[in-house]
Amino acid sequence: MDQHLKKDSLELLTKECEHYRLKRLGFLRDIRKEAELLASRFPPKEDETFAQWKSRCLREYYRYKGFSAFCRDNIDNPDFETLVRTLINTYIQKAFESSPRTETDRFLAPDLDTVSYAMPPSLFQELYTIYFSAMPSFGNTSELDRFCGSIAGERFPVDEARIIGSLQENDNFYWEKFYTKLRPITDAFCYQMSGITGANNTHDIWSDTCISVNRAVVEHRLKEPVDSKAIISYSVGILKNKNKELARSKARTPVDVDTLQYRLTAEDDEKYFNNPITKPENFPSQIPSLSTYIDYSDKESVQGYFVVILYNKEHPLHDTLVKGYEDKIGRMFEHYIDGMSYEEIVARHYGITDGKKLTKECARLRQETKRLKNNLLERFYKMLEQYR
Repeated sequence: MDQHLKKDSLELLTKECEHYRLKRLGFLRDIRKEAELLASRFPPKEDETFAQWKSRCLREYYRYKGFSAFCRDNIDNPDFETLVRTLINTYIQKAFESSPRTETDRFLAPDLDTVSYAMPPSLFQELYTIYFSAMPSFGNTSELDRFCGSIAGERFPVDEARIIGSLQENDNFYWEKFYTKLRPITDAFCYQMSGITGANNTHDIWSDTCISVNRAVVEHRLKEPVDSKAIISYSVGILKNKNKELARSKARTPVDVDTLQYRLTAEDDEKYFNNPITKPENFPSQIPSLSTYIDYSDKESVQGYFVVILYNKEHPLHDTLVKGYEDKIGRMFEHYIDGMSYEEIVARHYGITDGKKLTKECARLRQETKRLKNNLLERFYKMLEQYR
């Protein structure tokens, strides 16, 4: 027997076995013997290309081995169900990666995740019953694969009303995804509204919000018809109320330090501006929409993110905001963050320490700083529109 043919047959069946779990299913046991069988019974024809031979020999091999009857006999086999679920999920994932983000995902799913193209166990069992109860005939693995692909195409993305219904029925699969989405949103609102940072410090607010939203949806407290936007809006409302109450509580508590402190020590600087919620991978602009996270009608919310982007060099929008102004921003920080006077800044950078020239340079630096702040804010608002 041609050694190249034996090698090609072995590689072909090995890939089939790996992709469709044929050994685990019990369809074949010894791949080498099966490869020799395939090569001897279904060799290439003279006028066939490799691709044509591959397609034909597999069709004839699976027909010879009784693949169709094997599938019917294994409809209740958990391993066969697992194979079907894996094949469907493969097509769902491809569809998710190549499709625009659904409105449902925008409001209910974590970044880079999905509820519209997700198949929880309950949904799979429903689909398996519908499509496989009267087992269709599969002559080979390619036909089974295409059938699973057609299921994915027909049933996904999942209708928003179905997902809302599952949330109302307290389906943990969808709730866990939504709770995960709320985590960075909670951190962002706590940071903006009450100055709280760190997962440990925001955990209680996040947990209480999750419980409140769950009860409201499961107990049908929201005005019908309920949609994904209504759920996220209700959640954001709870977060705002909790942070406002926290802020009022803080205001009633006597403190020994100024409420407005612009200077930060070198040690605090890193902790304050490089906290987890401002890291690029956690920042909402990665979506890249900000409208869910920033209340555009709330001046404090907008200003809060301006500070985050300006001070945090790791922020994904930092370079866009400061481009062309780096040196001027450095001098502005020396004044506002390091507490240097304009006279000290002029002396450091220009070597001027007294006289009319010092006064003139200080006046120029004040005007430069004023224009810089206006220019940065103008650029920031344009960025907000871009990522809205």
